[in-house]
Amino acid sequence: MDLRDTVAKVDERVLVPEKSSPLWWLFATISVVLYLAVMFPGMVNRQQKIWVSCGPVAAFLATAAYSAHYDRSLNELLPVYCGGMLGIALGAVGHWRAMRDFMTWRAENPGKPDDEGPGIPWMLQMAFTLPIFLGGAFWYMNAY
Repeated sequence: MDLRDTVAKVDERVLVPEKSSPLWWLFATISVVLYLAVMFPGMVNRQQKIWVSCGPVAAFLATAAYSAHYDRSLNELLPVYCGGMLGIALGAVGHWRAMRDFMTWRAENPGKPDDEGPGIPWMLQMAFTLPIFLGGAFWYMNAY
């Protein structure tokens, strides 16, 4: 290993936190705040806001259950949690009006199938952002 390889390895470690770094708790908090900031404007009533705010809690409980079942550190799984929250949040960015229209229709027509209401264009965007962010998180967990 020459000096260039050593410097590259040091640079890489400075830019990318370890999986066990407590910074991941800060990143998880930021990703939840971003998720809620993006999703709340699209919700039209209290029940929808409560339902949306359960998303990060449910994802965290699933992450904790996986951690306990497979005997992995919860701290090591936080990149996947962050990737999921950010993938969903960025999937909804730019679609607030459509989301609000759909949620208004949903509140006025409970029980009707979703395909009868207005379109849900954010789902296509989420179909791209979620796998990209989760894929990046899984890659990070395996590479570092």
